[in-house]
Amino acid sequence: MTAQELIQLLQTLPPHTKIVVRGYEDGYNDILRLNEVKIKPKADANWYDGEYIDNNDAEATLAIDLFGVNQLSKD
Repeated sequence: MTAQELIQLLQTLPPHTKIVVRGYEDGYNDILRLNEVKIKPKADANWYDGEYIDNNDAEATLAIDLFGVNQLSKD
């Protein structure tokens, strides 16, 4: 998904709609920040892996990682 596609989707929502990311194993978390990352496809990804991996090569794609963690956890 590109930034333009995301913006178009978000513009269809009521302004106060909460946006979250999936939790590590269960549930959802608030988005705390946007991290700029450089990625490339992971050719041998298992079904439980992400499609992309971090990569700093010249041909890597610049992407935004929506970062969130459980701030209520005592661990």
